[in-house]
Amino acid sequence: MASIGKKILSAFVEVSDNSKPVTEKPAVPDPASFPVVKDGHAPWHDTGDKFRDYFDRLFKEANIPGPDYFEFSKMIEAMQSIPDERARYCAAFAGLQVQGLDRQRLLSTANEYQQILDTDAENFLSTVSVALEEKVHARKQEVAAATERIQQLTQEISNLQQKIVSLDAEVRENEQKIESNTGGYKKALDTMQKRIQHDVEKIKQYLS
Repeated sequence: MASIGKKILSAFVEVSDNSKPVTEKPAVPDPASFPVVKDGHAPWHDTGDKFRDYFDRLFKEANIPGPDYFEFSKMIEAMQSIPDERARYCAAFAGLQVQGLDRQRLLSTANEYQQILDTDAENFLSTVSVALEEKVHARKQEVAAATERIQQLTQEISNLQQKIVSLDAEVRENEQKIESNTGGYKKALDTMQKRIQHDVEKIKQYLS
């Protein structure tokens, strides 16, 4: 059952599956594109061609031999130009009654198609939670992790910027100290060299 649901669901999201694609059932379009439901109901003619086509193919695949609810519903759709609903239902039933359809078969086959829809919905919903976990919840976790990482990197950048400011100040201070000490050293060196030269000259002069 889950595999059938996966086939249905794979029509609108990528579902992990190593098996080859099978086209046994019509593909369900993206549920997010369903029409807005008003007062708990979405009119059939507003549900979009892709959904109508999907369920139409689903019913065709499961079509019961002979006239039944499926043909009856098609005739009603074809008679939308008749404004009176009762007249449409009666005309559709009369058209199929000559082919052997009676009220009991109409109701029993309608129930069978309802069961087909229930089974299809069960197969579909059985894998929706998996797709939500893979395509929505997992992505949300990735977003949260990425956001947290950005915050960490932002903090690291802030710490590095503060360190740069501190190092710049230290560099300037050390540079000034080195330049100052270098200047003092050179001045003292020159003094000492001159003193030695002076002493050498006096030694030669005074101590013969």
